[in-house]
Amino acid sequence: ETMRKYPPVHFISRKLNETTILSGYQVPADTLCHIPIYDMHHREDLFEDPERFDPDRFLPENSVGRHPYAYIPFGAGP
Repeated sequence: ETMRKYPPVHFISRKLNETTILSGYQVPADTLCHIPIYDMHHREDLFEDPERFDPDRFLPENSVGRHPYAYIPFGAGP
């Protein structure tokens, strides 16, 4: 939970391998995209009451249905 509230990396970058549609916009291949980890970890639609410190939110029964990339304190994948 500490890593969710205070991630060691605040954002990561990824370069698109191919042109893709993102939120209705066409984003060309080779575009550098930034993923704001801090902001994502504080979204109310992903974490109920995100400013509250609650380690129990990561218990298996409380994680059901949460997107696997909603919590990525060190980034994810290559």
